Amino acid sequence: MENDIIYDIDDKKVKKFASLKRRRFFGTIWANVAIAVLAIIWILPIIYIIFRSFDANTGLEVSHIIPQEWTLDNYKALFTDPDRPYGRWLLNTLFLAVLNCILTTTFTLVTAFALSRFRFKSRKPLMNISLILGMFPGFMSMTAVYIILDMLSAMCGYYLTGEIYALLLIWVCGAGMGFFVSKGYFDTIPNAIEEAALVEGANMFTVFFKIFLPMAKPIIIYTALTAFMTPWSDFVLSSVILRGNVPVENYTIAFGLYQMLSNPATVNEYFTIFVAGCLIEAVPVVILYIALQKFMVAGISAGAVKG
Repeated sequence: MENDIIYDIDDKKVKKFASLKRRRFFGTIWANVAIAVLAIIWILPIIYIIFRSFDANTGLEVSHIIPQEWTLDNYKALFTDPDRPYGRWLLNTLFLAVLNCILTTTFTLVTAFALSRFRFKSRKPLMNISLILGMFPGFMSMTAVYIILDMLSAMCGYYLTGEIYALLLIWVCGAGMGFFVSKGYFDTIPNAIEEAALVEGANMFTVFFKIFLPMAKPIIIYTALTAFMTPWSDFVLSSVILRGNVPVENYTIAFGLYQMLSNPATVNEYFTIFVAGCLIEAVPVVILYIALQKFMVAGISAGAVKG
């Protein structure tokens, strides 16, 4: 009798384990199928863009995805058209991206270090205000930013609106607001390290530059990469600041490419050139993300531990 009871219990355990194993097996299959479908949906537009950039048919509407006639003329036109100097746009955007990367990373890390290690009266209200302001999309302030630039132009006698330097000024001035992830990373560094350095006679500048920064390589790379991406892909702010009678040589990549398709009469003429320009713009970012992926993941995950 006792053996029968033990056998029934073991049989139930075996059936339960088999049922659980089947559920996990089919769950894995469905998860893989869903990932494959999403990957196809994500990759198809990229494949379309790559094919159209080599298509000799410049029209917007085509009945095929694979080009019937391949050509490199679209890429050549980007760098040979004097009315649309893509090479100059590329240099303008690269200049803004590199400068913004350096300045924004510096201001963000300094702000994050100060809020992480110093305790002062307005610390929490400042953090709360920054958090609330960060919940609103940036384009909501575009009108106010444009009016402020006009006021500054009147005060200093230099026309800021219409200059690419105005874009850099706006990005850098708002750099300190993005301190949350960096602060979270600095919060994970033990206080004992800082206290030991102070006991040995170091000051806070030495602690920041010789202790914290060498230990914060992932968050530095994450902050620098996001700061580089802002000017590289920005269109909304560029379209506000660079509108009007701005020389075509002062355009950024995103704004210049948009101007190719802004006139309905020239869409069919410039569409494949526009696609080729978009593809060239995407290549540096893809390379950077692939090369620095492990630092990006480490910076985000470590910065999310504390807030």
